Amino acid sequence: MNLDRTEFHYHYTLGPEWLDQLIIGLGASVEDNKLIKLPKNIAAGSALFLQVIPGLSVLLMDMTFHLPVAMCRSAKEENMYMAYYDMGQEITTHLLYGQAHRVGYNSSLGLAFMDGNIPGTIMPPVGERSYSLRLLIDKTFLKKIAGPNQTEEINAKLFDGSKNTLFFYSHIDSRSKVLLNRLNCYSSENISFEYHLKSTALQLLAYLVERAARFEPIINKLSEHDLKAVSLTADYLLKNLLSEFPGLGQLAEMAGMSLSKYKVLFKKIFKETPNTFFQNEKLLLGRELLVSGNYKTVTEVAYDLGYSKPSYFAELFKKMFFISPKDVLIKSNQ
Repeated sequence: MNLDRTEFHYHYTLGPEWLDQLIIGLGASVEDNKLIKLPKNIAAGSALFLQVIPGLSVLLMDMTFHLPVAMCRSAKEENMYMAYYDMGQEITTHLLYGQAHRVGYNSSLGLAFMDGNIPGTIMPPVGERSYSLRLLIDKTFLKKIAGPNQTEEINAKLFDGSKNTLFFYSHIDSRSKVLLNRLNCYSSENISFEYHLKSTALQLLAYLVERAARFEPIINKLSEHDLKAVSLTADYLLKNLLSEFPGLGQLAEMAGMSLSKYKVLFKKIFKETPNTFFQNEKLLLGRELLVSGNYKTVTEVAYDLGYSKPSYFAELFKKMFFISPKDVLIKSNQ
């Protein structure tokens, strides 16, 4: 403990054993090995830890800290990865290898993925709601479900147990945002909330596996300034999926770099051109809208997504998902 912050040192386990550290270190109360409450002088609210299936656990934290706290995760020989989704409106600071990462739902970087053996510190904001979800994923389990779908090169980077250095920060994709926003609408007091949380964790894992081919440790070799600038434009695109593509010139100007440099760096980070990134995220959002139950026709969805020609939307959709949007809508209504 220091004069500025309360430091709490811990490490995760896939089971509830790690919760004892909260009781000893912070005086927390833990009910049924899953519901966590910190002393009232430290934070209001609660956290919920659940084992979803063998190899996957989830921690949902919804707290408002009254005091500055540094949550220091120690490096342990735990065979897991951690995916962190920050849904708080205020910025949370992450420290890894002495480098600060500003993370938040409204920032350009809301998703963190890292090897469980990497030590790190999380410093949540004081006086503001901290709302985040963590997936704890067994490495062997992730390799089993993600490995067959990736190239040998990607698998070598993801599952090289001799390195344990993989970590990166990225945006939260539109599909995951829909899931997280939906979860936020459920009351934790509801008897079915735990089922909603487990379902969300499984769907987030599925989306994470789909994105695994983009996981590149090389992201961390870019300058913090360039990464932040390019990620800012990606975040802008995600917030404007219901509009038309703004154009490369406008995006490059927003990033403060030349058009040629911007195109190279965007593709290096996100593995797609800005236009393809925007189109794919728009179509992914379109699929969520089709199954939401809020639309009666494909035309309504197409227009809401900013397509002037529903037939063009249908063509792009079928090319990406190998099914027509009309069929998706019919199945969801049934």
